[in-house]
Amino acid sequence: MKPVKIHMSPFIHEPLYPSVEWLPWEEALFHSKYLRRLKHLAHFGVGSLLSPVVHSRFEHTVGVWKLAAIFFPDDLMLRAAAILHDVGHLPFSHSVEKTLGFNHHDLTEEYIKSPEIETILARASLSSDDIIDYLNAETPLTGTNEVMGIDHLDSFFRDTYMFGGITEIPRQVLERIYCTPRGIETDLETGMYLLELVLQDHQTFLSPELLAADRLLAEAIKEHFLVSKDSKAKFPFLTDDDLLIELKKSPAPKTRNIIELLTKRPFDMEINNEITGKGIPFGIRKIYSKTPLIEGKVLGKMEEAQGVIRALNELKREYEIIYPLCSN
Repeated sequence: MKPVKIHMSPFIHEPLYPSVEWLPWEEALFHSKYLRRLKHLAHFGVGSLLSPVVHSRFEHTVGVWKLAAIFFPDDLMLRAAAILHDVGHLPFSHSVEKTLGFNHHDLTEEYIKSPEIETILARASLSSDDIIDYLNAETPLTGTNEVMGIDHLDSFFRDTYMFGGITEIPRQVLERIYCTPRGIETDLETGMYLLELVLQDHQTFLSPELLAADRLLAEAIKEHFLVSKDSKAKFPFLTDDDLLIELKKSPAPKTRNIIELLTKRPFDMEINNEITGKGIPFGIRKIYSKTPLIEGKVLGKMEEAQGVIRALNELKREYEIIYPLCSN
């Protein structure tokens, strides 16, 4: 019997937004090894090990591409950039990037210039250099230094949806949102709703428990690569599961113990709200500061938004994690 090839296009899908018809070259990008890898990277990083926010970077990418196609259906550059914007992320995303000295933006550019991706882009008369330049500019995808872009709009919708924090289905909210070259614009009521989603998302992924897990994974990886330096070269293209498997069998006992803690006993972690010097310090990396436009004005500068802005800034804290391995 002749094998039947399964047509995978229906699986380029996510549930938050209206359906979008993909172009043949977009389908090819989604089927490339670089995009398929994103199916195995948690968008929430280490937070996916503790929280219900477990969607992958693939679903996020599909969502960003859908938003790009909904707002700017004829902008092929934006549509391509939306598909490719996250391909350089490392396993568990930002958790380990600084520890190992990698930069996911550099890796994104490297992967976009791969023969596989360049060949697909050529079908749409697009070049890898043009896409890279686009990703490094202020566009509707990224927004400006003050205005929220399409990329983060999807993140805040998707993360809070997974955590059960939304009060309105995103596809309904989209009816009140449009996008300008500067980024997302809407009415004041909807803008405040989006800002509340930003706060909810921060309260989750910047909670002490998730920050501590993030810090511990970085510690586990640092210890692992002190004794397994030959493994670092292959690290960037690993998936989350690849990394966990490698760390579980690490020659470094501390690494193995941390992974055991994170995957099986994460709430055994003891977290101090002050630095005593007895554990590992950690804190907030950054607070997202972009907001939508309201009739051309930045919401974050308006009086109505200041209560939420203060609540976001109050999340900036320093902590210390104490766990049994600290005394080893």
